[in-house]
Amino acid sequence: MSGRTVKGRVADRLTNEGLPLVRVIIKGTTQGVETELDGTFTLPNVPARAVTLLFSSQDYGEREVQIGANQRTVEVALENIFSEEMVVVGRASEVARKNLANSVASVNAEEINRAPAQTVDQALQGKVAGANIQSNGGAPGGGLQLRLRGVSTINGSTAPLYVIDGVLVSDVAIASGMFAVTRSVTGSNPNPTQDNQVNRIADINPNDIESIEVLKGASAAAIYGSKAANGVVIINTKRGRSSEPEFAVTQRLGMYTALNKLGTRRFNSVEEVTETFGEDAAQYYVPGRRFDHESALTGRRDLSSETLASVSGVAGNTKYFASALIKNDEGIIANTGYEKQSFRLNLGQKFGDAVDVNVATNLVHSLGQRGLTNNDNATISNYMVLPYSPEFLPLGASSEGIYPLNPFLGNRANPLQTAALVKNDEDVWRFIGSGDLTWHLWKSDAHHLRVLANAGVDRFQQENSLFFPPELNFEPLDDGMPGSSLFGTSQVRNLNSGLNLVHTYKPVSGGLVATTSGGVQFEERNIDSVYIVSRNLNAGQPNVDSGTAVNLRQNRSLVRDRGYYVQEELLLLDERLTLVGALRGEQSSANGNPNALYLYPKLASAYRVPSFHPQVNEFKVRAAYGETGNLPLYGMKFNGLRATGNIAGNPGLVGSGIAGDPTIQPERQRELEAGVDALLFGGDVVAEVSIYQRNISNLLLQRALAPSGGFTTQIFNGGALRNRGVEAMLQVTPVRGNFEWTSAATFALNRSRVTDLPVPAFLSGGFGTALGAFRIEEGASATQIVGNDGVDENGNPIVRKIGDTEPTFRMSFTNNLKFQDFSLSFLFDWQQGSDIINLTRYIYDDAGTSPDYTTGGRERIARSRTHASAYLEDASFLKLREVTLMYNLPRDWVTLVPGVKTARLSVSGRNLLMFTRYSGLDPEVSNFGNQAIARNVDVAPFPPSRSFWTSIDVGF
Repeated sequence: MSGRTVKGRVADRLTNEGLPLVRVIIKGTTQGVETELDGTFTLPNVPARAVTLLFSSQDYGEREVQIGANQRTVEVALENIFSEEMVVVGRASEVARKNLANSVASVNAEEINRAPAQTVDQALQGKVAGANIQSNGGAPGGGLQLRLRGVSTINGSTAPLYVIDGVLVSDVAIASGMFAVTRSVTGSNPNPTQDNQVNRIADINPNDIESIEVLKGASAAAIYGSKAANGVVIINTKRGRSSEPEFAVTQRLGMYTALNKLGTRRFNSVEEVTETFGEDAAQYYVPGRRFDHESALTGRRDLSSETLASVSGVAGNTKYFASALIKNDEGIIANTGYEKQSFRLNLGQKFGDAVDVNVATNLVHSLGQRGLTNNDNATISNYMVLPYSPEFLPLGASSEGIYPLNPFLGNRANPLQTAALVKNDEDVWRFIGSGDLTWHLWKSDAHHLRVLANAGVDRFQQENSLFFPPELNFEPLDDGMPGSSLFGTSQVRNLNSGLNLVHTYKPVSGGLVATTSGGVQFEERNIDSVYIVSRNLNAGQPNVDSGTAVNLRQNRSLVRDRGYYVQEELLLLDERLTLVGALRGEQSSANGNPNALYLYPKLASAYRVPSFHPQVNEFKVRAAYGETGNLPLYGMKFNGLRATGNIAGNPGLVGSGIAGDPTIQPERQRELEAGVDALLFGGDVVAEVSIYQRNISNLLLQRALAPSGGFTTQIFNGGALRNRGVEAMLQVTPVRGNFEWTSAATFALNRSRVTDLPVPAFLSGGFGTALGAFRIEEGASATQIVGNDGVDENGNPIVRKIGDTEPTFRMSFTNNLKFQDFSLSFLFDWQQGSDIINLTRYIYDDAGTSPDYTTGGRERIARSRTHASAYLEDASFLKLREVTLMYNLPRDWVTLVPGVKTARLSVSGRNLLMFTRYSGLDPEVSNFGNQAIARNVDVAPFPPSRSFWTSIDVGF
């Protein structure tokens, strides 16, 4: 038999790694070969006509590929749908996904890095059902808030727990101190989260990540105890896998542009000008002269770049992975941007058959230039000043670099000058290191006993340098002293260690797998922040010692936790029935009694129903119950005292008015979850549906005290709230072959309710009922917005619910299309419902410069005197979150270059399109940062941006 020879390669669809021992045969015959270790194959004597090749693997299933009569090469990607994907279910154990008794969302490396993202949490947007990710603003370098399954607290911590290679890392967001100049904390919202601060998970290089697992509720995260009330995000970084060294280099070039603009009012006559600004304004109006100040402010489009290099492999008993990243993102406003350098080294070493050791290290340096945006009570930040900068007023610098005064503001602030001269830099050095040791004490056919020890450290220093030079137009009018310089330094250290004993019993007769584990953990979190504010600068020098008025402030906190757990996992009935039980006990210095032991149980079960139809490969029902906690914030057990005052020069302590609770306890969360998972048509259809109810009790609240006791409020435990929700995922591969199409969708909705409140209803953020505020009220949604809604017969405002920040539902749609060497992927993210308080629009209306002032703004201002809903808007949107087009260069081409194995070209974009009726810059904005309740407030944010990238990836 004669014919042609067909050569090719079979690779994992996600990792592009060659797959060995895949059977390749000509369909309808027994003629075939198996792939080599690198996934390549050579199939001789293929008939010179169109034929179908059948590729089959025990882990990857089967795939048919048609080749033409003259085709001699073929590249095939197989999907690992039948493999034993392992998911972490405990502190020292994991289970195959098919046996999971909880809903655990997983995101792989390809999904994370399909389109370049500045931060890990940005890369997760639209990819996890039940995750609501909002931003403080669009400033480069991050500043996002991740909420899982709705509100979990009112006054406690709101951030999920992040675990990277076993290290409980810090995601703390530390204020820059900008509020000392903007005075944003002097109004009705004293929280410094208005500083557009960055949550520090932004430091992690997304390209180093192998996978992310998201434990969204107490039923899955109970083993993490009192730090898991807001969910747990487990990040696993890459390790060496191939027997040969694999080198990879990626070069990306891109650009950021403004995604949206607010626009401004056009003044068509001097009469309109004088009606709005008074008679004196006429001298600045020249008919036909117009300036686009917003484009001048946000029109920067400088080149951004990202360079990546990595090497991985296995040498003897040593696995290794090393990577380096150099990143430079240029912001859309002058003097804004984000630079990052990251270096990682992960090593794994086997010492015979008894001991395995893994070490992971990561050194990161970043510099964020944040600009001057968000709420301020001094009217100096960019979008607080723009409304008072009408389009007929020239604001650009003269040829001598002098910026004109703004006559329409008392402080004469000019936003173009502020952007050009103000410095707001955040410099971070960070080291994350972890090590784990597995000692196989006893291993037989039926028993496996091992000791697992781990330790980790997360240490970073954050320095914030802010400089407001004396030549700024608003200096010294803002505080009477020309020039301000601020310096803040924060030292943060997280330590954790653990010792675990794990025994697995799997009798030779089969039918049972029992894994028993137990262990102890120690964890410590230490933060020390020092702020220096210097005013009236000598000769305009930026050093903080050059001012004549210098103030210091220091914040310190230290929390130590101890934890103990036992867990039992059983696989019964030929691994069809899963039973999991666990109990965790914790002690913490943050509690009123640091020696009190709080217990958090977990029970879960899943049953894989035997196949009842040829097209049903897997069908699983599951249910789980678990409890977690939320620790009191540092200092809640102490009476508040200020040690910074003096009386006639003598030091003295002054009470803050807040009484602590010496018996304060963690909040308690109890969650019941049930769901169904299915794998159909050989993996062409994958479906998951989950329902849950989460009850939170023992809330951290405040109650009023009689002032005669020296305190006005006290922290205490009490009250309860509830979340109920539905989450679903559907993935379909309707077409396979030379052309392959995979489509996936996620769906999530959540409803919250305050079920018990032992104190009168109270406001928890916002700007009062005149503009909209958040009210905690028994029987009402925890995320409701209340406001004035008309007046009664006596002319007093009627306050009632006018909106809610909780979305009606959220959905995402992902599509991946592949044709030969081309692939196209895109992700749409849809939010329906959710209300937002648009105070930026209010500021423009109040200034008389909103684009629709004559047709709508004047009416809104008048209506807002009795109705807060005048500035409440629907935050529904549909965003094209990601799009990427890739082309894998033919191997025959790239192998012409010595040492080169693969090469890929791609173009991609993020946030390219946004469809919304919201009039503000971005319906996802939440200027008040990671607060529990007071979200969905839009007040002068940094505008959002879209990004465009071109990339080349080369493998050696």
